Amino acid sequence: MFSTLKWRLTITQTILFSLVLGLGLLLAYNVTKQVHISRSVELLRQTVTAYLRNPVRGALRAGLPTGLVIIDSSGEVILGTIDTEHENYRKFLSHVLATKKPTYLKLGNTEYLVVKLLVQTFVGQNEVYLLSPAGGIGDFLKLLARMFLILWLVFSLFSFLLGHYFVNRSLAPMKRITEELRNINASDLTRRVYDPGGTDEVSELARTINEMLNRLQLGFEMQNDFVNDVSHELRTPLTSIQGYAELIEKFPTNGEIVMESARTIKETVQQLTSLTENLLTLSKPVTKVEIVKMDLRRFLQEEAEEFSKQFRDFAFEVEGEGYGCADLRVLQIVLKALVENAVKFSAQEKRVVLRCGDGWVSVKDFGIGIDESERKKIFQRFYKSDRSRSTPGYGLGLALVDKLVKAMGGSVEVVSEVGKGSEFIVKLPSC
Repeated sequence: MFSTLKWRLTITQTILFSLVLGLGLLLAYNVTKQVHISRSVELLRQTVTAYLRNPVRGALRAGLPTGLVIIDSSGEVILGTIDTEHENYRKFLSHVLATKKPTYLKLGNTEYLVVKLLVQTFVGQNEVYLLSPAGGIGDFLKLLARMFLILWLVFSLFSFLLGHYFVNRSLAPMKRITEELRNINASDLTRRVYDPGGTDEVSELARTINEMLNRLQLGFEMQNDFVNDVSHELRTPLTSIQGYAELIEKFPTNGEIVMESARTIKETVQQLTSLTENLLTLSKPVTKVEIVKMDLRRFLQEEAEEFSKQFRDFAFEVEGEGYGCADLRVLQIVLKALVENAVKFSAQEKRVVLRCGDGWVSVKDFGIGIDESERKKIFQRFYKSDRSRSTPGYGLGLALVDKLVKAMGGSVEVVSEVGKGSEFIVKLPSC
């Protein structure tokens, strides 16, 4: 893969450099050519003008360029000799008379620099065409073109070699990262790829990969902890079911033992069913959330009525007013989980307060409270504080609350004081 990429990058940068260099050299050649032609034309103008304006031309003829031909506007040769018998002469002459600016025209094996000149002579103003053999100028321009071509080839080759070196050097860290990634697997996620430590894209890629590996390692560790926790939590109820089933098998005729065992097995199965449902909810992503604006006080009052029927020993109060945005069904599940948690830890003062304001709702109890060192852990799956070990449950309620609130785009906070109670505040997403 890197071999193909290396040559592709090298060839691409060489082509781009060669194109830019070629355009630059071509521009330089054209500028040099025009400057040289302009100087030659100007010198030719001065010489020929001096010759034509002087009535006594014999002494000035020696100063004219060798092989110079002057043709007037009618096509008559007034100075010099040219092969008028050549088969292409008429076509050549028509091109000469159509000349507006200095140009090169070829007749046979001779190339001429053709210049149109308006000269004021002693007999008046004449329009003439100067045909100067372009041997010297042409040879110079051909030599210049060869030099530019050689320069282009040399610098293109140099660009290829230099580009190959730098591409190799630039891709070396990526090659190393790729090889190290191939050697990383799920059995050992502690390894990390090479980080060049710079601020370029390769270093940023290496850091991103290492951050991803950190998340994967954390995810696998959490998964292993989850499996271990599930195995541990399932072992106790399954052992209970097995024990009571053995009692039924051992005392099939003892109706009291059979009924008590069956009742316990039924309750344990119900606990396992609840545990399984919570685990499934926690394992599945919440993909469909319908956020609507609602009157939070009215929502809490309706829910408080249902909680009063379910928990008859508890008093439920509603405080505050406000509006917020949430998924109605998700918020009902969250509120129920928080209320069940409050009821579970409020054996002394059986009172729960449901509070609300603009963009938030909360559940406040007056139970045992939560120690400060444990507040960040209570939302982890299967976590139970030392003070709550004796209470029923598997430590999944608050983990479920945290997941559902985040799925809506909100957050959950806890304010607690040991021995005085706790308040869980759900901050809803903005509308």
